[in-house]
Amino acid sequence: MSKNNKAPCVMVCVTPQQSCRRLIEAGARIAKEENLPLAVISVFKEKNGFNANEGGALENLFECAKKVDANMNIYFNDSPALVVAVSAKKNNASTLVTGFPAEGSSGFIARIHEILPELPITMVDNESSEYKIIPVDKQELDKAKNLNTSSVH
Repeated sequence: MSKNNKAPCVMVCVTPQQSCRRLIEAGARIAKEENLPLAVISVFKEKNGFNANEGGALENLFECAKKVDANMNIYFNDSPALVVAVSAKKNNASTLVTGFPAEGSSGFIARIHEILPELPITMVDNESSEYKIIPVDKQELDKAKNLNTSSVH
């Protein structure tokens, strides 16, 4: 366990869209493979508080999370990447599952990776293909920096 003495979990970050079910399903699969609990988080801009469940998508995601025994937390904050990063750290997330960023995205995933470079991130696209950001082992990186052409055969 980490310094915070909380058992690790797989954390899924969703937005209020029906298509985010695929993220919860991918997170549930990873959590099952790793024998870890699943947590789901969503962060809304503070001004969107009253419209958070517009169209019922959020309620459907709550139901989807409940089916895979996951807790779902909703936050209202204008710095979503920071809230997700802090929550991931507090909850001892072993992996963060997100959607795949669209062209011209806000940089949400990049900001989380900057804050928590040691946290593996699995991004799931619209076809449920997975892409991973895997933390670099600093010792391996240092070794690679010291390589020169004469050390490669």
